[in-house]
Amino acid sequence: MDKLRDYFENREDALHQLIREIEDVNLENTLILGISKEGAVMAKGVADHFNLPLEFLFLSALKAPENPDCVIALVSEKMDVIVDECLINAFDISIDEVYARARREYERVIIPQAKKLRGETPMQSFLNKNVLIVDEGVETGFSVELAIRACINGGCKSASIAIPVLSKDIESHLLQYCDRIYRVLNPECFVSTNYYYKDLPMLDDEMFSRRYFF
Repeated sequence: MDKLRDYFENREDALHQLIREIEDVNLENTLILGISKEGAVMAKGVADHFNLPLEFLFLSALKAPENPDCVIALVSEKMDVIVDECLINAFDISIDEVYARARREYERVIIPQAKKLRGETPMQSFLNKNVLIVDEGVETGFSVELAIRACINGGCKSASIAIPVLSKDIESHLLQYCDRIYRVLNPECFVSTNYYYKDLPMLDDEMFSRRYFF
């Protein structure tokens, strides 16, 4: 049996183990950034433990027209876009069409979500901040890479990642774009985020915005 299966009891257990990995890190001038509803639990826990400011970056996926399970691109709340060029070529989708769809997704999905979360309060600036992106697991690295791009385009001083589990391959890939990665597990053969948690329930919008984030 794989010793890493159900390694974390739940999000709280993973959070405590992740905090130990960054306990001795200099977090001066650091902004904690969540990028998924489920990962917001981890982000808030880190921010609360170290008494740091907390922010959330909304991301939305663009799906292939003929395959709703296939993500061809992601757009962020900062209107940064990351594209899987192999997939858009395979589906014969032009880059102009991707960006047009990204704009519509931004206006239709992301703006209402952001207003629901913050009201009229603007998102905190990344300018000259050390941004620590926190999530509960990395599947492909697509979302984290987009978040790093948003931080860099926002003028951050540094962009690092704190995450309980990600594969060695994804870690190597992301280190091309970010400053540091703090993690508990980095298995050679990554299965799925759920695989490493014994209990990992989904969060609905109500639980995300009221119970866990603010």
